[in-house]
Amino acid sequence: MTLKEKYGNWALVTGASSGIGEEFAKRLASENLNLILVARRIERLEKLSKELIEKHNIKVVVAPVDLSKKKFMDELKEYAGKREVGFLVNNAGFGYNGEFVEADPDVFRKMIKVNCIASTEIAHYFGAQMAKRKKGAIIFLGSLVGYSPTPFTSVYSATKAFNLFMGEALWYELKKNNVDVLALNPGGTATEFQQVAGTSAGPVARSVKEVVNTAMKKLGKRPSVVDGFYNKVLTVIPRFITRRSTLMIAGYMRKKLYTAKAPSVSS
Repeated sequence: MTLKEKYGNWALVTGASSGIGEEFAKRLASENLNLILVARRIERLEKLSKELIEKHNIKVVVAPVDLSKKKFMDELKEYAGKREVGFLVNNAGFGYNGEFVEADPDVFRKMIKVNCIASTEIAHYFGAQMAKRKKGAIIFLGSLVGYSPTPFTSVYSATKAFNLFMGEALWYELKKNNVDVLALNPGGTATEFQQVAGTSAGPVARSVKEVVNTAMKKLGKRPSVVDGFYNKVLTVIPRFITRRSTLMIAGYMRKKLYTAKAPSVSS
């Protein structure tokens, strides 16, 4: 069964202008799904839209919506219209790397809004429609840091724990409605995210294609997945040591291996 036959004609991808979101858009287009591409940067969305239409002869809706704004959901519903979205990728998000007390609290407010509140509202709206149709798929973008409190990226790791728990819980709730849900948890990945967050991809960076391939292989088979062997090992270690030791190791690794040498900004 093709993705189109299993889930429907339309997919919606948030954070589609670059990185993992862009790769998801390309993968779903190659499966002949029509797309609603959501991000703030309309120029990038239009460029990607043109590329996918020419290459795959699909329909694409460009939705330049800022998920941190108060009425983002009204805008998104308008762009989606009556299209039946059967595949949702909740990918949009951003991070911050540095001392908690030195950050602008507005960054944290926006981060929680985009990473947690927006993904919840979007999943609720489209997930309810999928449940009624008895078919669909939802992917939540978690992270390796969602498995353990992580110093120097404390709020981001907390938002990703939220995404992980949401994805796993909804996997159970929606399976009776034939809706597949997956929490996808990448580690360091070569994307623009690193520039935004002032961090690096670490010593064993994965490609966006590898991350998306992992998701597509495990969707419908398990509630969550960690991308890459190295990252899987890092999620297992805390089971065998004390919580204090886990925090000490996480803080050391974040500062030594995942902090950019020159200040920059993450996603």
